[in-house]
Amino acid sequence: MGRSTGTPKSVLIATRVTPRINDLVKRASNREGLYVSEWVRKIIIAELSRSNMLPNTLYSPLEEIDEYTREY
Repeated sequence: MGRSTGTPKSVLIATRVTPRINDLVKRASNREGLYVSEWVRKIIIAELSRSNMLPNTLYSPLEEIDEYTREY
């Protein structure tokens, strides 16, 4: 699995899910070769971007969202 080399993260967002959702999230993240936290972060950033809530100056270490680059 990949390790992020970007800006250190200092804020925790926590949520509870069912065991079934947890299993599906783990499978999806493993399939993409990401840790669960990286996979969830990617989903959050993609949704915020889709909703036009992110400035165009964001940077993410994940290649899939490089179009929103610079200061993540």
